[in-house]
Amino acid sequence: MTKTTQEWRLIFEEARKTGKMANTLAKALAKRYSMRWRFVDFRGPKGQESAGVVDIVAIRKCGKLPTVPGLKRLDLFDIILMQVKGGSAANPTAEDIKRLKIVGKQYHAQNIVLFQWQKKKKVGFLKLNKKNEKWKETSAAELFGR
Repeated sequence: MTKTTQEWRLIFEEARKTGKMANTLAKALAKRYSMRWRFVDFRGPKGQESAGVVDIVAIRKCGKLPTVPGLKRLDLFDIILMQVKGGSAANPTAEDIKRLKIVGKQYHAQNIVLFQWQKKKKVGFLKLNKKNEKWKETSAAELFGR
């Protein structure tokens, strides 16, 4: 049985709401542990998911002494890249992981993170092990509480 235009609109609207909620929840949970981190998301103009493999960039000034001559403390940034999955959205594919690693390398991201949310089922952060390309559960405190 094929779906009507109205049924498809309802499905897309529900997916948009779920994605937006997952995005909001990811930032809210991270902000509990982050005094200096800022979060930039890339939702589309009407709140829908935008193209690209990164949904949220977490960024803060780096307090370590830089190894680059001529720079001082707080001249550089710490960056975490996040992909957000809500509802029944599929996990990142092998191609997505490859792209995330390339973007992470390009911007010297300290972590690549997957945030998952399914209403009343699961919520949490997973950190990508760049060597074996496996996701490992982690906490917002571990990622953003330093």
